[in-house]
Amino acid sequence: MAKPSVRAEVNNFVQGLITEASPLNFPPNASLDEENFELNRDGTRDRRLGMGYEPGFVLREIPIPSVNAPEAKYATYKWTNVNGIPTDEFLVVQSERFLTFFDMGGESLSGGTPLGNVELVNFPIATRYSFTSGEGVLVVAAGVNTVALVSYDGSAFSVEYIRLKVRDVWGLEETGVPAYETDPTYRGVYDLLHYYNLQNQSWGIPRKNPAGTLTDPLGEYVIDLGVYPSNSEVVWTGLQFQPVTAGVTFERMYTNLYVEALGANVKAPKGFFIIDLLDRGASRATEFNANIAKYPFFNQSLLISPDDSTSGGAKVVSEFAGRVWYSGFSGEVTGGDKRSPVLSNYIAFSQLVKNKSDFAKCYQDGDPTSRENSDVIDTDGGFLRVSGAKTILSLINLESHLIVIADNGVWTITGGNDYGFSATNYKVTKVSSFGGLSDSTVVVEGGRAFFWSEDGIYVIAKDQFGAFTVTNITQSTIQTLYENIDTVVKSEAVGEYDPINKKIRWLYKSGTKFGSDSVTKELVLDTVLNVFYQNRINRVLSNSVEAVSLFSSTPFKRGEVFNPVYVGSEQVFAGAEAVGITETIRTSGIQSMRYLVVYIQNGVSYFTFSYYNNAEFLDWEEVDGVGVDAKAYLLSGQQTTGDSAIAKQIPYLIMFFRRTEEGVTPAFVPAKQSGCLMRCQWDFSNTINSKKWSPLVQTYRYRRAQYVTGLDDDYDNGFELVVSKSKVRGRGKAFSIYLETEPAKDCRIVGWSISLNGNTVT
Repeated sequence: MAKPSVRAEVNNFVQGLITEASPLNFPPNASLDEENFELNRDGTRDRRLGMGYEPGFVLREIPIPSVNAPEAKYATYKWTNVNGIPTDEFLVVQSERFLTFFDMGGESLSGGTPLGNVELVNFPIATRYSFTSGEGVLVVAAGVNTVALVSYDGSAFSVEYIRLKVRDVWGLEETGVPAYETDPTYRGVYDLLHYYNLQNQSWGIPRKNPAGTLTDPLGEYVIDLGVYPSNSEVVWTGLQFQPVTAGVTFERMYTNLYVEALGANVKAPKGFFIIDLLDRGASRATEFNANIAKYPFFNQSLLISPDDSTSGGAKVVSEFAGRVWYSGFSGEVTGGDKRSPVLSNYIAFSQLVKNKSDFAKCYQDGDPTSRENSDVIDTDGGFLRVSGAKTILSLINLESHLIVIADNGVWTITGGNDYGFSATNYKVTKVSSFGGLSDSTVVVEGGRAFFWSEDGIYVIAKDQFGAFTVTNITQSTIQTLYENIDTVVKSEAVGEYDPINKKIRWLYKSGTKFGSDSVTKELVLDTVLNVFYQNRINRVLSNSVEAVSLFSSTPFKRGEVFNPVYVGSEQVFAGAEAVGITETIRTSGIQSMRYLVVYIQNGVSYFTFSYYNNAEFLDWEEVDGVGVDAKAYLLSGQQTTGDSAIAKQIPYLIMFFRRTEEGVTPAFVPAKQSGCLMRCQWDFSNTINSKKWSPLVQTYRYRRAQYVTGLDDDYDNGFELVVSKSKVRGRGKAFSIYLETEPAKDCRIVGWSISLNGNTVT
C-alpha cells in the first residue's frame, strides 16, 4: 500500500520566538530558538549585518580609568528644542559624571566635533542619570540633593544646580510642650518650636498694636492674654480696622477677639515659610532666622531646628503639562520627628515653567496662611503622594497622562475633568499592581509604554473604553526565555523605540563587562508583527569593546559602507587617508538606531557609535581587523502535521532564498555569496545524543553551474530566487527544521516546502 503523502508550505515564518508551547501544540511559523535573524513584514527573514562602527567614526576619550569601565554607567538622551530653537536636536552622552553633546543632524555623530561637554561635579559616579528638558533647558537628576540645569547659548554650555523648594506644610513636632501637639486648642507657655510653628501659621509678619506701632503679634497676644496662641488660631481672627472715631483708621490687633473665637478644634493652615524639600531642618532655621533679622520687632533667639533631612534626592525627572516633575526620593529620614514626611511615594512638580527660576519652585505662589492670596491657582507647583507606591522608578509623559511606574504598581496622573493637569484639578488613579524594575527599560511607542518587570514585559495602553490597562505580553510568548534572565540583568537592560522600523529593542548583558564571560544580547519586539526575536552581539577576543546603550538618531540611509583594510590588527593608511573598499550593502530603507560603544585600549577608555552595517557579517571588525562572525540560526518548533502517532519521512525539502550574488571578486569568485546549512531533528529530540539528528547539508545551491566569464561578469542568472531540493534523512513522529548561516555569507530565507510521507499504521 502506498504511503499517504502531504505537502507543507512555509512562506511566512515570521511569528518569532515562542517558548510557551508544548511539542504537541507548537504554533506554525514560529521558532523555538533563534538568533541574529531580522524578521521582515513580507514574511521573509534576513541574516543581520555585523555590528560595526559608524562610517567616519572617531574614538572619543572618556576621562575615567579603564579599571573603572566595568562599573561605569553610560546613558544617552535626545535633547530637543535646545535653547528654545525647535530645529535643534542634540544627543547627550553620559559617561559617568561627564556629559558630551553632539549635533543629531550629523551623518557621522562621533566624526563631527562635539558641540561641548560638561562635568557634573556635584553628581555621583556609577549612577545612570535621568534626563528631561523644558523651555530649552536640560534637566538632570541623579539621586542627590541637587538637580542640574544645563543651558546652551549657541556657543557654550553652562551648568547650575538647584534645590527643590516647597512650602512647610508639616511644621515641627512640639516636644517641648506636648499639649500643643495633642490639643489644637491648647494655649500655653513659650516654646521656641511652638513659636516657629505659629510664625509658619500666619503669625510671621509684624502687626500694629492699639498705639499704631508695628510689633510682634505673638508678643501682643501674650501681653494681653498671658498665654501663647494655640495651633488652631490664625492672626487674622483678631485683626480689624480701628473705628474712625478713635483717630486715623488703621488695621490693628484686638486680642479680645481671639478669646471669643476660641473653641474650633481645627488646625491652622501652614506654609508661610518656603523650605528645602530634602534638607528641611536646616532650611527651617535659615528661613526663621532670616525672618527674625528682617523684622527687628521679633525679639527672639535663633532657631536651632532638628536635622530632619531626607538622604539622596530625586532619581527620576520628567516633563509633563508644562512643568518638570521630580520623584524617586528615598524614604530614609535623618533626625526627623513624627511630622517628617517619608518621601518615597512623593512626586514634586514645579510651577508652570516660564524661565529657569521656575524649575525649583515646587510650591504655590500665594501664601497659604494669607488672608488675601491663599488660594492655589492652576499654574502653581506643589507635590502629591501616590498612595500605596513604594519606590517610584519612572515617570512617563503619555498623551494627557503622567504614568507613574513604581516597583509595586502603576498609577496615572491627569486632570480631574476633561481638560489637562493643573495644580487645582488632578486625580491619581491606580492602574495595576504589577511594578517595574528600572527606568532604563521603559520605552514609549505612540500611545503605549512598555516596561520590564520581574515576572514579564508589560504594556500600558488604553482599552476600548479609553482607560489605561497593564498587560503582560510575554506570558504566552517568551515567558521561559524571560524568566531565565537574571533579575539584576533585567534591571540594567536599556530599551529604545525605533520609529522608522516600528521596533522596540532592549539591550541586556550578563557576566562582567569587558570580561571573558560578558554576553550582550538584544531582545527585539516588532510592534507591527507583534513578535519577539533576539540578536547576540559578539565579543572580540581581547574583550575590549562593549555596546552599552542605544538610541534613535536622525534617520539615515544604510546603503553603502566603507570597509577599511587591515594588516593584522593595524589599519592601513595612505598618508592621512584610510585605505579601504566602499561596498553597497543590502538595505531595508531608512534606519535610525545607533549604539553607544565603549572601547578600551592601552588602559584608556573611549566611546563612539555603531550600528549594524558590516557586509561581511562580522561584529567589531574595526576593533582588531578580524572581527567575530555573527552566526545566525533558527530552530522551528516540533511539527506533527496533526498526527503525533505515526512515523513520518521527508523525502525532499525545497528551500527558497533571495539570490544575493552580484558580480565577481578579483579572485574570480562570486561576490556577496549566500549560504545556509540545514538539518532535521526527529522525534522530539533536543540533543545530538538522541542520534535522531540528520547531518548538516548546504541548501543554498544553484541548480545549474554559473560560470564566470571575467571581472566584469555581473553573475546574473536571470532569477530572483535560488531554489534547491534536498533529500532529508531520518524518520520520526515529529520533526524540527534547524537552519544556520556560514561565515561571511549572507542568508535571506523566503520559505520552504516539505513533501511528507507517513506510515498507514501507528
